[in-house]
Amino acid sequence: MRAVPTLFHLLPCLALCLSSTAAAQASAPTGQAAWPPTVAAALQASGLPAEAFSLLVWPVDGEAPRWQHQATSPRLVASVMKLFTTGAALRSLGPAYTWRTEAGLGGPLLPNGALDGPLYLRGSGDPSLVIERVQLMMSRWRGAGLRDIRGDLLTDRSAFDLPPHDPAAFDGQVLKPYNAGADALLLNHGAVTLRLLPDAAQPGQVRASLEPALDGVELVNRLSPKPKLPCGDWREVLNLTMAPVLGWHHLGRQRWRVTVQGPYPLSCGEREWPLLWRGDGPDDHGARLLSQAWQDGGGHLGGTVRNGSWPAGLPVWQTWTSPPLATVVRDINKFSNNVMARQLFLTLGAGNTSRDASRDANEPPRPATLASARAATTQLVLEATRGGNGNGSGNGRPSACEGEALQLDNGAGLSRSERSTALCLGQWLQALWRSPVMPEFVASLPVNGTDGTTRRWQAAAGRAHIKTGSLDGVASMAGYVDTADGGNRVIVVGVVNHPRADAGRPVLQALIDWAQRPNTVTAPITPNTP
Repeated sequence: MRAVPTLFHLLPCLALCLSSTAAAQASAPTGQAAWPPTVAAALQASGLPAEAFSLLVWPVDGEAPRWQHQATSPRLVASVMKLFTTGAALRSLGPAYTWRTEAGLGGPLLPNGALDGPLYLRGSGDPSLVIERVQLMMSRWRGAGLRDIRGDLLTDRSAFDLPPHDPAAFDGQVLKPYNAGADALLLNHGAVTLRLLPDAAQPGQVRASLEPALDGVELVNRLSPKPKLPCGDWREVLNLTMAPVLGWHHLGRQRWRVTVQGPYPLSCGEREWPLLWRGDGPDDHGARLLSQAWQDGGGHLGGTVRNGSWPAGLPVWQTWTSPPLATVVRDINKFSNNVMARQLFLTLGAGNTSRDASRDANEPPRPATLASARAATTQLVLEATRGGNGNGSGNGRPSACEGEALQLDNGAGLSRSERSTALCLGQWLQALWRSPVMPEFVASLPVNGTDGTTRRWQAAAGRAHIKTGSLDGVASMAGYVDTADGGNRVIVVGVVNHPRADAGRPVLQALIDWAQRPNTVTAPITPNTP
């Protein structure tokens, strides 16, 4: 027979419950909403003040958030801002949208493969034109009969009208690829990769290469192989210099020398070091890449690669088409690619992004500017978040993204002026969930514990699609979480703005874990002292 518990038996449990509640309520913040206990515990462990956080949990089909904390405070959210850019693009352009890079013949193409004149190349802002695709594009030129460009290769970048970009302006990291600026003819993200690996042909030695190769750039390998050293932070012990070779010019450009020297632990195996290329200026990378890639494929260039306008009336000879937008958005969100986000943001600001069959292929687009991109994206977000059904009908609730609640800069989040509130982000994610492009958008987000920037996150592993953000003083995340009971998904948004923001990441992960349990209770908490 089962024993019936008495009050005497229940006293220890009751005392424990009361002590836990008392600890949570001690010096509880007046006017603050009750916090989920596990999130409150993570906050206490972080040592950060509650005022540093904006947090929100909102069922995708709910009329109001399930729980929120400072959700209307505008915050720096870093790369989570990419959710506005990518979501707006999917909604307005469609998942099948593509960019076109067009080539035109500036003279007759002779039977022997010689072009008696220049070749024009016009970009439209393709974010995905990496070296492999440039090589394939050029192979198609050769397949169409071109072997020898007797004139110049003229690049038309007029699709974007932008001020000069300084890659050191944001954080002084001039060689970091995330600081690349947008370019209507962006090639390989404006970067090169220094690849280091043990030399199979010469055991005990280290081989170094630059990918892609750039015309007029020499790599000097002065690495000292170290067979007994642990790998560790191998970059910190290497010295990398990039400098022009004075007095030497090649096709109107200075020659450059990249030198890498220092000890390289062979235990590291093969390693990559991505680098933003600056060279002789903002167009130097593209010019050197095009020149070298054309020569590597067996082509001949009689002139130079330089900027030039596409002549009025010149027909398009060859067109390279990008992967569809759904694929590009996946690369942006899964891996938080800043320069690709900048490209997409400006595409939203272009005056003519239609791929309608009636469009004249020779019609010059109105150049996109940062101002036009900000205005277009803001309008798209406001239209989608007005009304309660996410279709932008304008009926029902007002938008939570009005005024200072949403402030756009470059669309990538690599900015100290780009901000959003947690409530605006939550309403935007709800609108996207209810839109026809929901499958493509959700699939573009990293899956916790599986891939992208959250592959090491264990909170709701395999059950959460989360975009993360990180800057000095900023940690953020936003996305969708499956509930543990198999019910509908919930939206989660978490932002920390504090000099020690990284210490708040466990709070964000605790929020995700709590969000997947729809029936757990909340309790008052004690804020930490700033």
